[in-house]
Amino acid sequence: MSINIPGNRRQFNRTLGALLAAGTALPLKQALAQESAKPIRIIVPFAPGGSNDIVGRTMAQQLSMRLKRSVVVENVPGAGGAIGSAMVARAEPDGNTLLLISSTFTMNASVMKLSYDPVKSFTPVAMLGMGPSVIVVAASLPVNSIKELIDYSKKNPGKVYFGSAGVASFQHFAIELFKLRTGADLTVVQYKGGGPALIDLAAGHVQVSLGSLIQMQSYLRSGKIKLLSVAGSRRVDLIPDVPTLKETGVDVEVSNWWGLLAPAGTPISLVDRLHREANAALAEPDMKKRFAGEGADPMPMSRPEFEKLMAEETAKWAKVARETGIKIE
Repeated sequence: MSINIPGNRRQFNRTLGALLAAGTALPLKQALAQESAKPIRIIVPFAPGGSNDIVGRTMAQQLSMRLKRSVVVENVPGAGGAIGSAMVARAEPDGNTLLLISSTFTMNASVMKLSYDPVKSFTPVAMLGMGPSVIVVAASLPVNSIKELIDYSKKNPGKVYFGSAGVASFQHFAIELFKLRTGADLTVVQYKGGGPALIDLAAGHVQVSLGSLIQMQSYLRSGKIKLLSVAGSRRVDLIPDVPTLKETGVDVEVSNWWGLLAPAGTPISLVDRLHREANAALAEPDMKKRFAGEGADPMPMSRPEFEKLMAEETAKWAKVARETGIKIE
C-alpha cells in the first residue's frame, strides 16, 4: 500500500491548525486587542480642566508613546464620577477602555445607589499618584493654627462656615472626618464645585475650606486666605514649614489620589502590560512635573497594593458616612 506522505502531511497540518484555532481563538483575539488599530479610551468621569483631567491626559500621552497606539481621553462627568464609572463597568473587557479614578470613587458607594459594584465590576490596573490636601482659612479669621481654629469654632458655635465643593464631595467627607476627630464646630456650606467655594472663602463669606495646594496658590499669594495645615501623611516640599494635621495632634489624614481601572474580566495579560507601562510612565520627567504642578507625587504600586489601598479607603469613608450621616438626598 502506497502512502502519499506530502499530501497527507498538508492535510494533517490543516486539520491540526483548525483544531488549535478552535481551542485558542477567543484568548488569542483578546490577547491581540492591545495591538489593534482601535484606540484605547481613558474615561475621565469629571469635567475637563480639573486635576483628574490633567492626570488622565498626561497618562494618555505617555501610554500612547509606549504602546504605539492611539490613547484618547473622554470626559463623562456627572453624579460625582458615577456616570463615567458605570459606563466603563459595562464596557467590553478587551483592554481598550480604562477608567481614571480619584479618591471620590471610594466614597460614592457609601452614599449612592450605584449601578455597578466598585470592587467586583473592575480590575485594578495601576496606582498613579497622590497629593495632600491643605486646610485654609479666610485672612479675616483670627486664627493661625489648627488648634486655634478648633478652639475658636467651639467658642463661636454656628458662626464658622466651611465651604464644600458639594454634598458627598471629597471636601465634604474630609471636613466631616475632621469634625468627628476634633469636635470642631464648623457649619458646612455646599457649593456647586470647589471654585465657587474658594471665591467665597477669599471674600470672607465662609471662613474655612480644604483642597489641593495648586487650587489655593493664587489666593495665598493675594493674602486673602491663610494656610494652616497639610492634611496628608507628610509635609509638602513647596511649603516645608507648614505642619501636617498629625503633627498638630489631629489624627486625620486625607489625600487625593488617582488610579486606573479596567472592566472586570479584562485578560490578565493585558492588565499586566498596562500596569507595567503605566509604572514606567510615572518615572518620566514629564509625569513628575505634571504631578508636581498639582502638589502631588507619582506613586507607583503593585496591583495588590493598589487593591488594598482602595479597600482601606472604601472602608474608611463608609465609616465616616455612617457616623456623620453624610448622604445624598
